[in-house]
Amino acid sequence: NDGDDNNEESEDFEPLSKYARMDTLVTVLDTFNFASILGSIESEADREKFFGDTEEETDESDESIVQLLIDQIEFANVILLNKIDLLSSGSGGSSSDVESQIKSIRSLLQKLNPNATVIVPEQPKFEKFDVNNIINTGLFDMEKAQESAGWIAELEKPYHTPETEEYGIGSFVFRNNERPFHPGRLAKIFKNFGMSLLHEIKPDDKDKSDSSDNNDIFSRVVRCKGELWLSNADCCPIDVHSAGRQLEMTPAGNGKPWISKVVECHPKGDPESEDSNDEDCEAWAALDLTNEVLSELKASEQWSDRFGDRRSEVVFIGIKLDKKRIMTELENALLTDAEFNVAEKDRKKVWASDVVDTFFDGMPLWDLEDVLGEADQEACDITDAE
Repeated sequence: NDGDDNNEESEDFEPLSKYARMDTLVTVLDTFNFASILGSIESEADREKFFGDTEEETDESDESIVQLLIDQIEFANVILLNKIDLLSSGSGGSSSDVESQIKSIRSLLQKLNPNATVIVPEQPKFEKFDVNNIINTGLFDMEKAQESAGWIAELEKPYHTPETEEYGIGSFVFRNNERPFHPGRLAKIFKNFGMSLLHEIKPDDKDKSDSSDNNDIFSRVVRCKGELWLSNADCCPIDVHSAGRQLEMTPAGNGKPWISKVVECHPKGDPESEDSNDEDCEAWAALDLTNEVLSELKASEQWSDRFGDRRSEVVFIGIKLDKKRIMTELENALLTDAEFNVAEKDRKKVWASDVVDTFFDGMPLWDLEDVLGEADQEACDITDAE
């Protein structure tokens, strides 16, 4: 209830938390259709079936179905696997195939949300299910829930060799703070996300996509999340996230430019400094930037002497990922030595003006004023059409 149209209703509104507490957040997963949702591009008919035939706009209706599914998995305390009994009909009735599929799904869920309890009911339709598994558990904690996603855990880990994979489920993080991506070359490989997931989770399915082509190196990625440094985006990071076949990239925009860009444009923003000026101080204050925050950032691994906090850092979670090949292709999509080693005065021309930006169709992303004050940057949905 936002109360925008009725102030009286807004004053009378009482939150549910006044009378009840959030005890356990439970996600019931349709295991029979799980692979299909991850491995398919939704149609308008799919959305109507999921959201209902309504013209009312909601925050959720802006999300894709697969994104909502991943969100519910990442936020849950308990995940119940439903429709297990239907899996046998899609695997020729082999109990070993069904068991392998359940283990694969379970391993994937635990990678997406390491803190969740995954429960496989013993009988169909939750018959004789012990409700004590989901009632009065006291598991829900809002702060912990907001940090429960597996991609957050991966990004917070120090540089490390990924652990041994179970059932082919793995993850890795690409990090680079030495040079940005060339948007044109990145666009050539950043496609076909999740295309092979249907076959990987349900091997009997007819969609046996071959991912041997370089254009398909991300076809087994279930989830990716992070920030990219594009050569033409000198003022802000590009937020990137995928869920199944859905991939979106969005300029970070208002309130989140590169800190180093702010310092370069407004070097005298520390109000405690003798040579500070009002304009620079206002710029720092608008972004809650202080000398203490800047000092902590410079002392971290996220800062480089040459480019500050500009960096690419993305986690990939998927099935049987060819990590070596993905890393190689990503590194090849960075600026070449010839492109990178230009005079600072020529960077805007070589890194931005001379490149073809297929992601944002030439949207200016070089100067601070290009993004500050633009509260709603338009996302670039580069999901591949079937």
